[in-house]
Amino acid sequence: MDDETILEAFDPEIAKFVEVLLKNGNVGVFGGSIRVLEPKTGQYIISQKGCCDRFRVQVPFAGSTLTWQVIFNSVFPENPPDFMFGPQERTFIPELENVKSLVNWDASNRDCLLVVIKELIHLYKEFQENLLRNYSRMQFEYTSLLELDTGKFNDVELLLARKGVRDTSVNFLIKLPVDFSEIPEFLTKDNPGEDLAVLLVSFQNVESNKALPQLYLSPRVEHALGGSASLRIPAFPTGGCLMDYVPNVCELLENMVDQLVKGYQKRSEYIAAFLSHFGRSVLEYDVESFSKISIMFEMQDFYFTMHITLPAYFPRDQPEFMFQSIYHTGTHSKPYTAIVKDYPYSPRWSGNEMAERARIYLNEYIPEFKRASVSQIRVR
Repeated sequence: MDDETILEAFDPEIAKFVEVLLKNGNVGVFGGSIRVLEPKTGQYIISQKGCCDRFRVQVPFAGSTLTWQVIFNSVFPENPPDFMFGPQERTFIPELENVKSLVNWDASNRDCLLVVIKELIHLYKEFQENLLRNYSRMQFEYTSLLELDTGKFNDVELLLARKGVRDTSVNFLIKLPVDFSEIPEFLTKDNPGEDLAVLLVSFQNVESNKALPQLYLSPRVEHALGGSASLRIPAFPTGGCLMDYVPNVCELLENMVDQLVKGYQKRSEYIAAFLSHFGRSVLEYDVESFSKISIMFEMQDFYFTMHITLPAYFPRDQPEFMFQSIYHTGTHSKPYTAIVKDYPYSPRWSGNEMAERARIYLNEYIPEFKRASVSQIRVR
């Protein structure tokens, strides 16, 4: 059921609250969306549309989903709703006076239901913190993490979930305070939203010294860092602690961002150096990401092009040189090419030195490439 169909099912005076949930209901450490499900009515006479006054909401919390029922009365739609919590929250019974936004319900404010849900989430977090006090091992994990670096890792959601008669698993969802603001804009411009990184650490039970960690990134950050395949975090060590593990993962991510930013700066320097050394011969180059440059060369009446591709994590990773003849064709009648990756290179060189070393290498390599292109034998 799409959002428009859902809204049509509700009484108009209630639909305005639901619409805010659907459009702006991002909550929690990772900013997940609130989902609205199963619109129903408490009326005896049911029309086709516009009569529903109760529904379920799914709220993301600590790597899991809370399912609560919201109950309005379409006869008195201006009245505040009632809430029924799920079986996992059967002991979560907040005092009404603690839900200030519900006590001071203002039906003229379209955001009032969202405000109530956010306040209930905050109270639910406090409820989970109180439950954790019964388990000394997990309480230590939580408090020691919060005390690190004057509250650097204090944006945490935790959830104790009963798995059976005896077992209770524990989730910690931790926002990693990584600064993504220096990531080049071209890597994030096509992915709207916030830049976020959160770490979910799941303990099998309250006494376990084993945990499963999972890193979640917002689409902008994941795209900028090269996709999920590039993001491998270390396993949680047996007997390890959150206070040691979480800063390590945070530092790993910070280093990746730092390499990405410095790589962009070094690619810019590299392209500028090649423009300086081979300016009149340059055919084109990437002015946004500085990831490619193409140059036309002539040596002893032999003309060819050189295409240089710079990797995202340059200068750690070496650029690729592709030489292409403008005369000869290789397999499938395509221009004859040769790809070179074993030329002299050091990530510690300046862009200017890299360009100068490339010039020296060209003088040595071109005769070999010319002979190979003429004879149609690939080299290197």
